Amino acid sequence: MKYPLSEGTPDALVIHCADPRFQEAFRAFLKNELGISMPMVIALPGVTSHFGMQMMFPKNWYAMRSHLKTMTDRHDVARVVLINHDDCKGYAKVADKLGGLVKVPDWQRKHLHGLAEFIRNEYLPHASFELYQAHIVGETDTREVNFERIL
Repeated sequence: MKYPLSEGTPDALVIHCADPRFQEAFRAFLKNELGISMPMVIALPGVTSHFGMQMMFPKNWYAMRSHLKTMTDRHDVARVVLINHDDCKGYAKVADKLGGLVKVPDWQRKHLHGLAEFIRNEYLPHASFELYQAHIVGETDTREVNFERIL
Protein backbone atom coordinates (compact mmCIF):
# COMPACT_ATOMS: atom_id res chain seq x y z
CA MET A 1 0.00 0.00 0.00
CA LYS A 2 1.20 3.52 -0.78
CA TYR A 3 0.43 6.76 1.00
CA PRO A 4 0.59 10.37 -0.20
CA LEU A 5 3.70 12.47 0.36
CA SER A 6 2.99 16.10 1.27
CA GLU A 7 5.57 18.33 -0.34
CA GLY A 8 5.87 22.05 0.11
CA THR A 9 6.87 24.57 2.71
CA PRO A 10 5.85 24.08 6.35
CA ASP A 11 3.50 26.80 7.58
CA ALA A 12 4.30 26.48 11.31
CA LEU A 13 6.62 24.98 13.88
CA VAL A 14 4.38 23.09 16.31
CA ILE A 15 5.68 21.78 19.62
CA HIS A 16 3.44 19.59 21.75
CA CYS A 17 3.49 16.57 24.01
CA ALA A 18 3.80 13.05 22.61
CA ASP A 19 0.95 11.69 24.79
CA PRO A 20 -0.99 9.38 22.43
CA ARG A 21 -4.34 10.33 23.99
CA PHE A 22 -4.05 13.84 22.54
CA GLN A 23 -2.60 13.28 19.06
CA GLU A 24 -5.91 13.18 17.16
CA ALA A 25 -7.13 16.31 18.98
CA PHE A 26 -3.83 18.12 18.29
CA ARG A 27 -3.98 17.32 14.56
CA ALA A 28 -7.63 18.36 14.25
CA PHE A 29 -7.07 21.59 16.21
CA LEU A 30 -4.05 22.56 14.12
CA LYS A 31 -5.85 21.93 10.84
CA ASN A 32 -9.44 22.96 11.59
CA GLU A 33 -9.05 25.82 14.05
CA LEU A 34 -5.61 27.20 13.32
CA GLY A 35 -5.57 26.54 9.57
CA ILE A 36 -2.15 24.89 9.66
CA SER A 37 -1.86 22.51 6.73
CA MET A 38 1.81 21.44 6.93
CA PRO A 39 3.14 21.64 10.50
CA MET A 40 6.74 20.92 11.42
CA VAL A 41 6.07 18.96 14.62
CA ILE A 42 8.28 18.30 17.60
CA ALA A 43 6.43 15.95 19.96
CA LEU A 44 8.16 14.96 23.20
CA PRO A 45 6.74 13.69 26.51
CA GLY A 46 6.23 16.61 28.91
CA VAL A 47 7.46 18.83 26.13
CA THR A 48 7.90 22.23 27.78
CA SER A 49 9.31 20.63 30.92
CA HIS A 50 12.47 20.04 28.86
CA PHE A 51 12.91 23.81 28.88
CA GLY A 52 11.72 24.37 32.44
CA MET A 53 13.73 21.57 34.02
CA GLN A 54 16.90 22.00 31.95
CA MET A 55 19.22 22.20 34.96
CA MET A 56 17.87 18.96 36.44
CA PHE A 57 17.58 17.09 33.14
CA PRO A 58 20.24 18.53 30.82
CA LYS A 59 20.05 15.61 28.37
CA ASN A 60 16.36 16.32 27.71
CA TRP A 61 17.11 20.01 27.17
CA TYR A 62 20.03 19.18 24.87
CA ALA A 63 17.78 16.90 22.80
CA MET A 64 15.07 19.56 22.51
CA ARG A 65 17.56 22.24 21.47
CA SER A 66 18.97 19.84 18.89
CA HIS A 67 15.48 19.24 17.44
CA LEU A 68 14.79 22.98 17.39
CA LYS A 69 18.04 23.74 15.59
CA THR A 70 17.46 21.02 13.01
CA MET A 71 13.92 22.19 12.27
CA THR A 72 14.66 25.90 12.18
CA ASP A 73 17.82 25.46 10.10
CA ARG A 74 15.68 23.84 7.42
CA HIS A 75 12.76 26.26 7.50
CA ASP A 76 12.42 29.83 8.75
CA VAL A 77 8.71 29.59 9.56
CA ALA A 78 6.72 32.66 10.50
CA ARG A 79 4.49 30.93 13.04
CA VAL A 80 5.18 28.89 16.19
CA VAL A 81 2.50 27.02 18.16
CA LEU A 82 3.28 25.56 21.59
CA ILE A 83 0.76 23.27 23.33
CA ASN A 84 0.74 21.78 26.82
CA HIS A 85 -2.11 19.64 28.16
CA ASP A 86 -3.90 18.59 31.32
CA ASP A 87 -2.96 15.33 33.03
CA CYS A 88 0.52 15.29 31.47
CA LYS A 89 2.41 12.18 32.53
CA GLY A 90 5.75 13.84 31.69
CA TYR A 91 5.00 16.64 34.14
CA ALA A 92 3.65 14.14 36.68
CA LYS A 93 7.11 12.55 36.80
CA VAL A 94 8.68 15.86 37.90
CA ALA A 95 5.75 17.23 39.92
CA ASP A 96 7.54 16.69 43.24
CA LYS A 97 10.29 19.05 42.06
CA LEU A 98 7.68 21.68 41.16
CA GLY A 99 5.81 21.69 44.48
CA GLY A 100 3.35 18.86 43.75
CA LEU A 101 0.70 18.12 41.13
CA VAL A 102 -1.38 21.12 42.20
CA LYS A 103 1.43 23.44 41.02
CA VAL A 104 1.91 21.80 37.60
CA PRO A 105 -0.58 24.03 35.67
CA ASP A 106 1.22 27.18 36.85
CA TRP A 107 4.59 25.74 35.87
CA GLN A 108 3.26 24.61 32.49
CA ARG A 109 2.26 28.20 31.72
CA LYS A 110 5.62 29.55 32.87
CA HIS A 111 7.44 26.96 30.79
CA LEU A 112 5.28 27.75 27.71
CA HIS A 113 6.24 31.41 27.97
CA GLY A 114 9.89 30.63 28.69
CA LEU A 115 10.23 28.22 25.77
CA ALA A 116 8.53 30.70 23.43
CA GLU A 117 10.95 33.43 24.48
CA PHE A 118 13.92 31.09 24.02
CA ILE A 119 12.83 30.09 20.51
CA ARG A 120 12.23 33.74 19.61
CA ASN A 121 15.66 34.81 20.86
CA GLU A 122 17.66 31.87 19.51
CA TYR A 123 15.97 30.69 16.34
CA LEU A 124 12.93 32.57 15.01
CA PRO A 125 13.07 36.25 16.00
CA HIS A 126 10.40 37.32 13.50
CA ALA A 127 7.88 34.54 14.08
CA SER A 128 4.49 34.97 15.73
CA PHE A 129 3.88 32.77 18.77
CA GLU A 130 0.67 31.10 19.94
CA LEU A 131 0.54 29.28 23.27
CA TYR A 132 -2.21 26.83 24.26
CA GLN A 133 -3.29 24.56 27.08
CA ALA A 134 -5.35 21.53 26.04
CA HIS A 135 -8.00 20.78 28.66
CA ILE A 136 -9.78 17.50 29.22
CA VAL A 137 -13.51 18.14 29.46
CA GLY A 138 -16.62 15.98 29.88
CA GLU A 139 -17.53 12.88 31.82
CA THR A 140 -15.32 9.82 32.11
CA ASP A 141 -17.00 7.99 29.22
CA THR A 142 -17.31 11.02 26.92
CA ARG A 143 -14.12 12.97 27.52
CA GLU A 144 -12.98 15.44 24.90
CA VAL A 145 -10.31 18.09 24.51
CA ASN A 146 -10.70 21.84 24.20
CA PHE A 147 -7.94 24.39 23.78
CA GLU A 148 -7.38 27.55 25.80
CA ARG A 149 -5.19 30.28 24.35
CA ILE A 150 -2.57 31.35 26.88
CA LEU A 151 -1.64 35.01 26.81
